[in-house]
Amino acid sequence: MVIKKTGISRDLIIHPGETISDVLEERDISQAELAKRTDVSTAYISNVIAGKKDISANFAMKLEYALGVPKSFWLNLQANYDAELLELTKEQTITEDERNVRNQLSEVIKYLRDHNLIPKRESIDQSILSLRTFFQVSNIANIGSLQPTGSFRISETTQTNPYVLGAWIRLCQLRKTSDSISSVFTPDCKDSLISELKSVMLTESDDIHSNLKSIMARYGIDFSIVANFRGAPVHGYISKNSNGIYKMALTIRGAYADIFWFSLFHELGHIFNGDLLKTKQFIGFNEEVNKEHEANNFARDNLLNPIAYKKFVDKKDFSIKSIQKFASSQNVQPYVVIGRLQKEKFLSYKVLSNHKTRYTWAN
Repeated sequence: MVIKKTGISRDLIIHPGETISDVLEERDISQAELAKRTDVSTAYISNVIAGKKDISANFAMKLEYALGVPKSFWLNLQANYDAELLELTKEQTITEDERNVRNQLSEVIKYLRDHNLIPKRESIDQSILSLRTFFQVSNIANIGSLQPTGSFRISETTQTNPYVLGAWIRLCQLRKTSDSISSVFTPDCKDSLISELKSVMLTESDDIHSNLKSIMARYGIDFSIVANFRGAPVHGYISKNSNGIYKMALTIRGAYADIFWFSLFHELGHIFNGDLLKTKQFIGFNEEVNKEHEANNFARDNLLNPIAYKKFVDKKDFSIKSIQKFASSQNVQPYVVIGRLQKEKFLSYKVLSNHKTRYTWAN
């Protein structure tokens, strides 16, 4: 990103009153005469010319009559002057709260700079202005209280920083919708979509992100993997555009593949269960607990058939060979079964963890 420096100084910002002075001099009109023509005091004219008063809409109309110059000309001069003055003094609007929040967003700032989303070399105050522009907020201290449009799965055990979480949400919201989306999502696609997703899991391609993105696009879902930051313990995010396209973003928190796939199917559960409205609060709190539970059930039962899983558990044979055989029958990787058994305390987290795959998030 290239930062534009105008180099303008206060002395070069011209108040519209100077233009009035030039017109009066050119036409040999005194300030007293203009005052009579515009029905204001001579002192008022003097203050406008001196830059002590601005040109109001009412005075601009009077100038149109008195000088034959359109009121729009005078109003545009005033608007341009105000904008240039704001540009010159915008760093003075930065609050101490913003500086404190900026310090908490250091990891987010590094990510934005590494991806050329904000300039790399800036002062602290300049970086705050860049964050305002990128996140589209007038005060970055408000980013932690922005109401999200969408739903997302969040860890209940890891401490959350509301500002980092707010920044992460805005990253998801501001992602441009992919041009490759070929259709609008319909609920009757569940079986075919899940089958294709499981095939990606089984192939263990090095480019799992692109494969998932391509498959999801055919079903009306704009999928992406987003970086995760300390303080934003989020597994996934979904929202729905006005055109019916869903946006889904997943992080790879903890890197374990079984968690990634459960999170993906969990977010699909919210979509297939019809949980998204035009505006949405956090999933997992207050009245949304049931929807979160239902999305968990969707992920659990569509990764592993519940009847087949119960029969497998009842046999109490949790050897790697038995797990691999059952996983094959469910068209999933063994780590999905191992993760489920560990979660439900049939296995210790130390047992068979060497058979669990870890993902690494890449740019």
